[in-house]
Amino acid sequence: MKPADRDELLIRMDERIKTIFNAQEDFDVMFTNHLRHHEMWEADIKLHMRWWMGVIFTMCAATIGATRYIL
Repeated sequence: MKPADRDELLIRMDERIKTIFNAQEDFDVMFTNHLRHHEMWEADIKLHMRWWMGVIFTMCAATIGATRYIL
């Protein structure tokens, strides 16, 4: 292999490696943002689930109390 061809091949390989590593860094940021989105979503569900469970429990307690009061 001629030295000029070898140098050109090394430059091409270096550019490909840089492109792969840059894409990997972008993927890491995207994946971190995606995980953060899921964590926020789960926290929101937990908060609302507690609220709805409180509402349901209150309704059940009111129904039981009204039933005992009437009967």
